[in-house]
Amino acid sequence: MNERIKAVRKNAKLTQTEFGEAIGATRAMIASYEGGAVIPSDMVLKVISTEFGISYAWLKTGDGPMMDPLPDEASIRRLTDTYMSLPERLKTLVDALAEMDPEWYKTLDEAFEEIEKRRMHKRDAD
Repeated sequence: MNERIKAVRKNAKLTQTEFGEAIGATRAMIASYEGGAVIPSDMVLKVISTEFGISYAWLKTGDGPMMDPLPDEASIRRLTDTYMSLPERLKTLVDALAEMDPEWYKTLDEAFEEIEKRRMHKRDAD
């Protein structure tokens, strides 16, 4: 992970100090991350991925591409239109999902998978 953090910084053409300022960390902390002395928290990884448009999965595990693919303009417009048409309660849910720690996505996915299994099992029993 330390080499990936360094790659993000180098890709952005920033010094450790500048990179630290961008994510709210000191130069010494960035040096600790890059040197492998300190493993950054998931929150730090999320900030780096958001700030620099980097894939959180790649940053954490090295899997997949470094950069998150950017959606096309039509997709963004559809998402915006859909979001704007939601009732306020559902907008609150979408906002909460967007602000979640990425580790929670896995937990939610597992919960939905369990619900799906139970529904299928019930359907088969009927």
